Amino acid sequence: MLKVNSLVKSFGGLLAIDKLSFQVETGQLHAVIGPNGAGKTTLISQISGELKPDSGTIFFDGNDISETPIHLRSELGLARSFQITNIFLEMTTWDNVALAVQAQTGHSFHFWKDARKEPNLREPALEFLKQVGLEERNNILAGQLSHGEQRQLEIAMALATRPKMLLLDEPMAGMGPEESNAMVKILLGLKRKLTILLIEHDMDVVFTLADMITVLVYGRGIATDSPDAIRNNPEVQAAYLGEEEDRA
Repeated sequence: MLKVNSLVKSFGGLLAIDKLSFQVETGQLHAVIGPNGAGKTTLISQISGELKPDSGTIFFDGNDISETPIHLRSELGLARSFQITNIFLEMTTWDNVALAVQAQTGHSFHFWKDARKEPNLREPALEFLKQVGLEERNNILAGQLSHGEQRQLEIAMALATRPKMLLLDEPMAGMGPEESNAMVKILLGLKRKLTILLIEHDMDVVFTLADMITVLVYGRGIATDSPDAIRNNPEVQAAYLGEEEDRA
């Protein structure tokens, strides 16, 4: 589904991504881990189209998207969530997802009609809210949701674009244990239905969810392998996992 070849990205004298290559198979949940400053968000920003690579190629579902604008990548089936929640706080959860449904259909509807009564928007939106456990919170203003619920809403909005692949940038960031557990259940429910690229600092979450893991250190991919192989990789332990255990 995704193939990254020799990707390079620099910011001035800082080499953020250093000839990185890896691929994500269709239906996999593939995690990218690494210490702060490893280049994880830079990587996902290049895949989503927000940053242009200095060199290298990105193939998605058989298409070279290295030069493709963001909106066309979305049309091809890529959807991204961000480290900082990106929702409309003064609108209800239902309205937020209905907007995403409308964007996906490409239909503006008629301005003189009440969009809240449009079943082609409302019914699919409620289904996506159900997938993330927010169907009972459909008429709550998004700004009144808990932090964890806002992250769930953002995923519902991403799902409403009917993607082939989700790019999730630290979906558990700022969550407590209960909220993190709820998000893990949501992502387990999405596994196999979608291809997912996950950036996450919580190693318990990563090893629970991931089929494959790529480890970044200073923008360089030092390993891509199964969770068990990554856990037992001496280079990974020395560069990252040992550091995480020391912190714990």
